[in-house]
Amino acid sequence: MIPLFIQKAAACSPLGANLDEIWSRILSGETSWGTTRLSGNRNYFTAETIADSTSDIRTYATLFYDAIRNLVTDLDISEPVDAIYFGTAVGNLAYLENKIYSGSNVKAEEVDFSHLREIFEQTMAFGPDTRFVCVPTGCCAGLQAIGLAKSTMRKLGLRTAIIMSLDFGLTPLALEAFNKINATSMYDPATNGSPSRPFCKGRKGFLFADGGGAILVSAEEPSGSTVQVSGYGCVSSAFHMTDIKTDGHSIRQSIECALAEAQIDGSMIDHINLHASGTEQNDAAEYNALIDIIGHDLPVITAFKGNHGHALGGANLIEVALVWKIMMERRIPPTPHHLPVDAFKEVHPRSEITDFTGRRVLKTASGFSGIHASVIMEQCG
Repeated sequence: MIPLFIQKAAACSPLGANLDEIWSRILSGETSWGTTRLSGNRNYFTAETIADSTSDIRTYATLFYDAIRNLVTDLDISEPVDAIYFGTAVGNLAYLENKIYSGSNVKAEEVDFSHLREIFEQTMAFGPDTRFVCVPTGCCAGLQAIGLAKSTMRKLGLRTAIIMSLDFGLTPLALEAFNKINATSMYDPATNGSPSRPFCKGRKGFLFADGGGAILVSAEEPSGSTVQVSGYGCVSSAFHMTDIKTDGHSIRQSIECALAEAQIDGSMIDHINLHASGTEQNDAAEYNALIDIIGHDLPVITAFKGNHGHALGGANLIEVALVWKIMMERRIPPTPHHLPVDAFKEVHPRSEITDFTGRRVLKTASGFSGIHASVIMEQCG
């Protein structure tokens, strides 16, 4: 087992501009959702990190780059890191769309996600020897970036790294594309609560959001109490371009790989934070995987997309940052106010903050084309 130690975490989401704001609202059970209105009276439920920013693509085009800089700043780094592992699903799509709509030429290098290195070069985190790796693998990108860092840092002699995942994908192209596969929710003014409803009988699909998070990690164990990533597993089943197999077999395999690397079994998991996108397929698949591995007596489960939607690859590190908060503050947030969480009897709602008395957390993520990733996070020190 070769762990990575999390020193600091940062995030931005529709619930706040920084991790402390998001955490405070998560502890209050709050939700965030709104509307993006496109031409032709095509209006979608969305959750925006910057309110009303999607109404003007020219404004929205800059937010992805701004968020990279802000997340690095929030990590409060005093010297350059040895590496940056960056995960994303759609990258700088808004910037590229804006150039196309305005009639500007798009250079080939601007479409290459490795080009994003230039944004990091403008921050305190980047030095002459800093290595940059982009992991553009969709909604598992953040956890895959963690797995890549975990497997390579010591081999390459890297001591410190930033792992970040981020997406600002609420663009006309992305919304229409996700609508084609029935992944988005059309706006309904009669709705009196967030459409993001994981593990609820009334769930219909995910709430498309933006945002992301970052962690500062070290290959060397720091003094004092901290959280380590002790296990990682990833499976690419190639089941279907957009659908997910509901028996949960591939998700179970990714969890089993992570458990094996952490040298523990399912009975030793004290808390679970799920991908929980809010689709019927994903909920059923994750539920079946957990029942297969742990049994019907499941530990407490959190699902933060019920609070602020699904920021694609960016969701991974928002959720990892929030799990880090759970473990460092020893508190598990309540279920978002409007969610009954009634789809499976083993997955229960919580009306108030509860104590986290355990040591180990399982975090999962799933993406298109049958990619599933899991990490084990453990309290140490």
